[in-house]
Amino acid sequence: MLKKKIKVAIIGTGNIGSDLCARMLRIPEFEVVALVGRRADSPGLELFKDEIKNIITNGIEGLDLIQDQFEGFFDATSASDHILHWQTLKKYNKWAIDLTPSGIGTPMVPELVNLSQQFKFQNKQSANYSMVTCGGQSSAPLIYAMSKYSKGITDIEVSSSIASKSAGPATRRNIDQYIDTTEKLVQLISGCKKTKVILILNPADPPVMMRTTVQMGVKNCNLQKSKEEVLKIVNSIKKYVPGYELVSEPFYSDKNVLTSTVKVVGAGYFLPTYAGNLDIINAAAVETAIRHSIYS
Repeated sequence: MLKKKIKVAIIGTGNIGSDLCARMLRIPEFEVVALVGRRADSPGLELFKDEIKNIITNGIEGLDLIQDQFEGFFDATSASDHILHWQTLKKYNKWAIDLTPSGIGTPMVPELVNLSQQFKFQNKQSANYSMVTCGGQSSAPLIYAMSKYSKGITDIEVSSSIASKSAGPATRRNIDQYIDTTEKLVQLISGCKKTKVILILNPADPPVMMRTTVQMGVKNCNLQKSKEEVLKIVNSIKKYVPGYELVSEPFYSDKNVLTSTVKVVGAGYFLPTYAGNLDIINAAAVETAIRHSIYS
């Protein structure tokens, strides 16, 4: 159990950063001591100016003066920016949670820590955790359960569809990094090297809920055990992502092709509930910070 509030800084004021900030201001385990943007007229900074004591408008340079006030930081900018930010900020000896698809930190899916040897919390303050991508977080439980009870995995495809309105400029700029980082996560969990990741920005109006489908080519699978494992993990994840829902448990959609689908209904902290992509990555980031603080 936590004995004191976790004091954090949030870098980035786009959709992800704003959703994260709105979320953390309501969670008693945290104190958001700083919100960092790069321009004074940022709508994200304006939104929280009365709730956070340090509103920083000159980028990460502004953290120099308050480095003793926070234990770690969340980076909700872009992949290229996070690489630069980490090079600068690691001198503070603070932990970092990367919400971009830079992939430079330790990949983390909180609910798989006790299930898979691939995921571990770092027992040090200067840890850097990569939350990979929203598609990575939503597909990881399916991939773990399906691959655990399958033999002869030949290929894996992960397809995620999110509402176009939920994808900000940084997400759109980072599509290539999104695909690369998610594919590496799929390979890490399954051991399968032939992977394909697809991200669809659906322009439908009204906006669609986030959905992720995993298709896995296998020689054989213990389908019943795979179903049981998926249900167990989904129910565990729902404790910190209540909108995470199993749409279809693993089944054979074709000969030797296993398929399973989940959807994510957002909590509506910043954007409406269609923005499940914000919800799952930010909820996983918050859970990671809590568990790191307990275990480190």
